[in-house]
Amino acid sequence: MTQLDQRTPSSGRAAITSTGTAETDENYDLVSVLYHCLKAADACTQYVSDAEDAGDDDLAEFFDRARQLQNRLAREARDLLGQRMSDAASADDEES
Repeated sequence: MTQLDQRTPSSGRAAITSTGTAETDENYDLVSVLYHCLKAADACTQYVSDAEDAGDDDLAEFFDRARQLQNRLAREARDLLGQRMSDAASADDEES
């Protein structure tokens, strides 16, 4: 049986997912988006600095807006993940 075959999609949970973790693919994807948004926001901070050093205010403003957008997405992903983890913990408590 492959790792993907071991998933239990009817419950929304997985013993082993295609990612090789005990987490659902959806939660794994959410963590990945959170990570990549934070990395992008960090990169944009450097891009703002580079644009400012070059005296390019338009570009600096663009990169700052991009940084803000990535941070908003990261906060949303973090909040969703927190809610999903809380829901999973509650479900685990009910099963006990």
